[in-house]
Amino acid sequence: MLTGSVHVDPGAGWFPHFLGFAGETGGGGNRNLPLAPGAGDAEWVGAVAELAAWARDAGAEAAVVALGVDAAAGDPESPLAVTADGFRAAGRALGSLGLPLVLVQEGGYDLDAIGPLVHATLTGVEEGLGGA
Repeated sequence: MLTGSVHVDPGAGWFPHFLGFAGETGGGGNRNLPLAPGAGDAEWVGAVAELAAWARDAGAEAAVVALGVDAAAGDPESPLAVTADGFRAAGRALGSLGLPLVLVQEGGYDLDAIGPLVHATLTGVEEGLGGA
């Protein structure tokens, strides 16, 4: 089993502060891709695409995605700046894997933005499936 995570760098003083550093590999089955505060679409999509390629190359047969839309620009709890376009592009990267996917929405504190951001991600997944 593989576990990958894209999140703000805990070394920058953001939650969870004490884990999630790039060097924590769990014996090779874990990959953390921490982003600098202020990172936006390019960094986010690049990291998600990197994790998707890692899963594909390792022979993953399915994926469970903890979809944290708290990386969104404007979310009061996040220093990241991912837009709806970034979430859509990340969804395309996941959909292009052609694997069975389960997405569980688990983060987001801007209540007006959660629905549209999840929708953007799911739209991207559907677009990515077309290219699988």
